[in-house]
Amino acid sequence: MSSAAAFIAANRFGFGPRPGDLDVIARDPARWVLAQLDSRYAASPAFAGLPPTPDVVQSALGQLQKLRKMKDANAEDQRRMLRDLQKDLRGDFTREAAARTRAAIDSPAPFFERLVHFWSNHFTVSATKRQSLPLVAAFERDVIRPHIMGTFGDMLLAATRHPAMLTYLDNARSIGPQSRAGRRQGKGLNENLAREVLELHTLGVNGGYTQDDVIALAKMLTGWTVDIIGRSADGFLFNAAAHEPGDKNLLGLRFGESGENEARLALQSLALHPACAQFIAEKLARHFISDTPSAASVHTLAQSYSRSGGRLLDVYRSLISLPDIWQAPLQKIKTPNDFIISLLRAADIDIDDMRLAAAFRTLGQVPFSAPSPAGWSDMAKDWLGGEALLRRIDIAQNVAAAIHTRIDPAGLLEQTIGPVAAEATRTAVRRAGSPAEAITLIFASPEFQRR
Repeated sequence: MSSAAAFIAANRFGFGPRPGDLDVIARDPARWVLAQLDSRYAASPAFAGLPPTPDVVQSALGQLQKLRKMKDANAEDQRRMLRDLQKDLRGDFTREAAARTRAAIDSPAPFFERLVHFWSNHFTVSATKRQSLPLVAAFERDVIRPHIMGTFGDMLLAATRHPAMLTYLDNARSIGPQSRAGRRQGKGLNENLAREVLELHTLGVNGGYTQDDVIALAKMLTGWTVDIIGRSADGFLFNAAAHEPGDKNLLGLRFGESGENEARLALQSLALHPACAQFIAEKLARHFISDTPSAASVHTLAQSYSRSGGRLLDVYRSLISLPDIWQAPLQKIKTPNDFIISLLRAADIDIDDMRLAAAFRTLGQVPFSAPSPAGWSDMAKDWLGGEALLRRIDIAQNVAAAIHTRIDPAGLLEQTIGPVAAEATRTAVRRAGSPAEAITLIFASPEFQRR
């Protein structure tokens, strides 16, 4: 029987084992996890043919802008063309979300994929805002995946300047009141991006910043907008005419007037702030260990972050070496995203894009669709409940019905939850009335619902 450490490695660091994984992982669980800290895993066959950010900006946002500005079409034609475009965008979104899920299901490096999902949730951009829908998947591919093994500061910069973030948090419409454009148009600051950078991306709500700091960072970010017409290589454009002139003070530091570079320097400073180290350490510990991680674990991660200047590879290695992370399995509830991916990994089954999308909708966690910039909750209290469990059981039954003729329930139990299965779970599976019922009981068990 595979060890409990293999179960922890497969579920806490990954998305659950595929058939045969636990036996391989059990040889050296920590080494199996460490081997996945490699930037080559950023690429995935699941994303073949999907467009990069600049293409999305020009094809989707560019078309939307043209439709809104059309003067030679009547209102009904304009509405019809807009509906057709939005229908196409929704179809593209479904394919992109399915590709993201399949990358996690099929990856030989599930720890890398979990890190992608963690950081994508940290830097949330959501399709709940219609203008962001075409860009959210490209954001994860072009910002999160390439920076997983770099520094937090580099990821922060890439995330902040990406068209998805600039659109989602309205910075593309933020104009310095004293800028040339501001004086001419009478428009002003939008503080959304600055506030979320401080509260959600770097320092945390208790990170010691004030409203004056929010305003200062918002002024620095003026002019950071989206390149609709394709002048840049990444979809970002700095509009000097919209940038608020003058020196700014952020967290007691003075930033001299330097156009686009002001916000770059500010983000670099925030990434190296002690409060940022603490905030990132707390989020990592809460995600990978438990809803209430020990102060000692958080302190170790924060120290690793600060010593390395936010070098994420060092932080991950510290995470893997924490004593707490290899103890007490089943501390975390699987989110719907985790449950669906782990279910399909265990079942070794593929389903079409529309059925995959329906499963996520049923469980209430559609990819790239977090309800706010704070992202999806990482706490058990937000995912537990009788109705939620019944929905999971329904999906488990559907999968069991598809695989019961080719999978032995006893073998499936050992290959998924065997190292931690309670005797009550084993007995229920043994006494099940049919193979399909036995498989459903495995997938609905408390051990399979946790990681």
